[in-house]
Amino acid sequence: MLQLDTAKLLEKEMDRKDFLKHVGIGVIALTGLSAVLKTLIQQPTGSKSTSQVGYGGSAYGGTKTSQ
Repeated sequence: MLQLDTAKLLEKEMDRKDFLKHVGIGVIALTGLSAVLKTLIQQPTGSKSTSQVGYGGSAYGGTKTSQ
């Protein structure tokens, strides 16, 4: 597991750019890089011409086309 020396990090002098860089890295580490990438890459889904119905919704179940 990653061990951080928080006292050393808190005593380090840094400017605004360095501070924001450290905070950004911490946020990404907490939320998970894969979740961030999934959110950025996610494409909006358009409406489909078929709607999903439960078993017995049509003669054979399955999908039903909207007219």
